[in-house]
Amino acid sequence: MIRQSVQILRLLLDRRVTATPQRVLRQLQRRNILRLPGEVRQSLMGVVPGLTGWRFVRQWLASERITRHNGQWVINSFLPPFPGPAYDRMFENLLSGRRLSPVSAFLAVTETCPYRCWHCSFKQRAGGHLTGPEWRRIIEQLHSLGASIIGFTGGEPCVRKDLPELVAAASGGGATTLLFSSGASLDRPLLQRLRRAGLWSVCLSLDHPEAGQHDRLRGAPGAYARACQALEWARAEGFYTMMGTVVTAALIEQNLLPRLHRLARARGVREWRLVEPMPCGLLARDPGARLTAAQIQTLREFHQAANRRRVPPKVCAFNQIESPELFGCGAGTQHLFIDAKGEVCPCDFTAMSFGNAVREPLAQIWARMTDAMGNPRRHCFIQRHHALLRKHGGGEYPLSPEQSLAVCAEAGREPLPDFFQLLAGRKE
Repeated sequence: MIRQSVQILRLLLDRRVTATPQRVLRQLQRRNILRLPGEVRQSLMGVVPGLTGWRFVRQWLASERITRHNGQWVINSFLPPFPGPAYDRMFENLLSGRRLSPVSAFLAVTETCPYRCWHCSFKQRAGGHLTGPEWRRIIEQLHSLGASIIGFTGGEPCVRKDLPELVAAASGGGATTLLFSSGASLDRPLLQRLRRAGLWSVCLSLDHPEAGQHDRLRGAPGAYARACQALEWARAEGFYTMMGTVVTAALIEQNLLPRLHRLARARGVREWRLVEPMPCGLLARDPGARLTAAQIQTLREFHQAANRRRVPPKVCAFNQIESPELFGCGAGTQHLFIDAKGEVCPCDFTAMSFGNAVREPLAQIWARMTDAMGNPRRHCFIQRHHALLRKHGGGEYPLSPEQSLAVCAEAGREPLPDFFQLLAGRKE
């Protein structure tokens, strides 16, 4: 804990880290726009955090590992590495005049995938295909909205021949870029082209420490071997390598998480992303696949304990980062997802469209979505309100903008997660 505190102070005394936040706060003060409570604002302006901010930062980072990659600091893949243009953009968004700006946007650049994964969240959506120029126009609009992180997913994004060109459009505009792949259609020459295009991170899916079980879950013989090989190539090419796992109840109950963690370390993984099964796609009507409250707590405790041991790789469990005590669910307020047809949704798992980015300016769709979703929530929207999507959609996904607005109205609002309560200067 002492080492972590010293590291935090080192970052707060680094002008490359603090210069942009301080500049933005000064401009907000001059405009008489107070986005932060007085104590937190003065803490940031004075570099050394005040008591309230310091307590929260220590609580948050006590269960995280701050690491270095290619000359930048990395907390986890939910935030851009820093210092850097994507990090600066997060703070500069406060000057935009928008109520909210997206931190991250994930793009399903194709619906095509050679695998048949047991949990696929993209199934049951209306199909579609956007051209390269259409995606590049969307990426340009994401830059205008201030997105710091742009992730490429699918389907399997590596089946697109123009993927390096799309990555170049995203990275060239100042965003941190991520690739999420099963390993299918991903080889070393493609990784080299993606590195030259400016890709920062590669995340490969591995759902089980045993090859046969992983292949079964992914519906593709050889999937395990391809993913492991791709991880080694990605590490060798200098990417910030990640491993992604959909955590089943069996992985928890059979105590297989430590084995997967050792596997990730052996493959040179820098971060292990853990997500629980979501009630969407193929699992929309399978309540037995979802984790219990006790299993979710076990997953959160694994995240905390693994990172406190400081043994690589760092662990990033969604239900820890997005817990009520930290940042909550940012679907539709901090994050957006655009499917292969161009429909703009709150997140990968919440199949509610608020408009099509090919037919309407993205800024208008974003404003409509953030007005409807309200603010970051204390609980995962799709986990809490999946029944409302079935009620209003009747099995057709994504929901239309009219249906999505109806779901939001019925879902109502929630108190802010603790981090945003701190920024708002209140405890609800």
